[in-house]
Amino acid sequence: MIKAKIESLLKRVARKKLVDIEVFPPDNEKFGHYSTNAALKLARVLKKNPLVVAEEIVKKINLIPHYSLLISRVEIAPPGFINFWLREGVIAAELKQVLKTKNKYGQSQIGKGKTVIIDYSAPNIAKPMHVGHLRSAIIGQTLYNLFRFLGYKVIGDDHLGDWGTQFGALIVAYKKWFNKKEFNKNPIEHLVKLYVKFHKESEKHDWLLPLAREETKKLQEGDGENRKIWRLFTKESLKEFHKIYKRLGIKHDITLGESFYQPMLNQIIKEALRKKIAKKDEGAVKIFFDNHLPPMVIQKSDESYLYTTTDLATIKYRARKWRPLKILYVVSNEQTHHFEQIFEANKLLKYIKPKTLEHVKFGMILGETGKKTSTRRGQFIKLENLLDEARKKAAGINRKVAEEVGIGAVEYRVLSHSRQSDIVFNWKEMLNLQGNSGPYLQYTYARLRSVLRKAQGLPKKPDFLLLETESEKAVMRQLVYFPDALERAASLYETNILTDYLFKLSNELNRFYEKEPILKAPKPLRENRLNLILVATIILKNGLNLLGIKAPERM
Repeated sequence: MIKAKIESLLKRVARKKLVDIEVFPPDNEKFGHYSTNAALKLARVLKKNPLVVAEEIVKKINLIPHYSLLISRVEIAPPGFINFWLREGVIAAELKQVLKTKNKYGQSQIGKGKTVIIDYSAPNIAKPMHVGHLRSAIIGQTLYNLFRFLGYKVIGDDHLGDWGTQFGALIVAYKKWFNKKEFNKNPIEHLVKLYVKFHKESEKHDWLLPLAREETKKLQEGDGENRKIWRLFTKESLKEFHKIYKRLGIKHDITLGESFYQPMLNQIIKEALRKKIAKKDEGAVKIFFDNHLPPMVIQKSDESYLYTTTDLATIKYRARKWRPLKILYVVSNEQTHHFEQIFEANKLLKYIKPKTLEHVKFGMILGETGKKTSTRRGQFIKLENLLDEARKKAAGINRKVAEEVGIGAVEYRVLSHSRQSDIVFNWKEMLNLQGNSGPYLQYTYARLRSVLRKAQGLPKKPDFLLLETESEKAVMRQLVYFPDALERAASLYETNILTDYLFKLSNELNRFYEKEPILKAPKPLRENRLNLILVATIILKNGLNLLGIKAPERM
């Protein structure tokens, strides 16, 4: 990878004085093909003027034998950036590497021997997946794809909400009002109706809530009948979840719900009390923090547990089983306070190094009015209904690939925004074939594949140095930045870095397509422009695949 070669040059001249070198493609190419703030960082260590340090670095680079085989020009820009221009032969050689490695181009081994656990989606049993689950599922899966592509061992965990007091209410409702015909027709919808009916009836009959608590206790103590009913809820829920996951391309390595950790919870309480990290207060067990955080309850006064307890048990289990470098919780901004408490409690309990745990937070999904997406009754929109609507609207673009285009539009909308910003679901923008959208990228790919089909064969030995127009060079330069976009997106947990890259590449490709003749060009140009298009389709498809978006051959 070109960036790695420039980093190697900088490390060679700075030796051990410089850590965490940053090399990146500048937004404006008048500042070079690559730029670095190495001089700015080193200047702080040496307590010298950054421009002076930059000059010293450049002088040392000029003394390195054969450096000019990689770099054609080096310049310094205030307040201390060093900008590099690549030899044209370097870019041409990199494009040939794409043709050689194909869908493996951009892979690396930077994660070799390192484990990352990603906790994403995590729906609740006996409830339908709704729009609120969308960002967690899609962002989590994309991060999974990126880390795996970069050589990490990645474990995707669907931490189901499959335990708790709500199951007592549901079991009571199931025993009293279960309708087999309705259940067989739509299990989850019927379970939701039962749950709603229980709460309506409990407002009229005060004996229902104590009965629900009793059924919860029986479930937790292993009562055979209640366990059988609970397993039925779980089985039917997973069936529904997997239908949605299949449409979105979501996969998990393990599905360990809250129930899995129940046998460990008593030990968590004992350990926290023994270490004097927690203490009893008003009958409950609480962890008290020295900082601004309020106390966190890990056991209620009736000796039942909370999901705070389960989350601590989960950390302990994951730490012992996998010894991960990172555990990423892809969960909304609304849970920030919860994770602050959990991470602080882990620091006190010392289950795993604090820097291992990270909350990959994100904002809300809003409707076209700018308000939270919900039905008129205030309920969340079912995710299945949203995906069906996307497919229906995408049929106006191409009925044959409506599912791929519609789902791609939804996924791209989620992934192309900075995580912490809210998203407005604007269908017109999402399905725009000329804007920053999933269908635009898919259309660009399909358009280029059409050219390749018409060409009926390509030369095996391309010479990209014959491509000399500015539109050709702009595409060539953009193509070699693909590995950089992958690494940066993974390191910052920001999927929009990859979508921004693919959007910019698509813009350059469409400008090239409109400006330069391809099939009617003279033979040497025709052959090499076709190979350039082939490289571009490989990169586009790789990028879309990592985002979980299909790349249709025709649109």
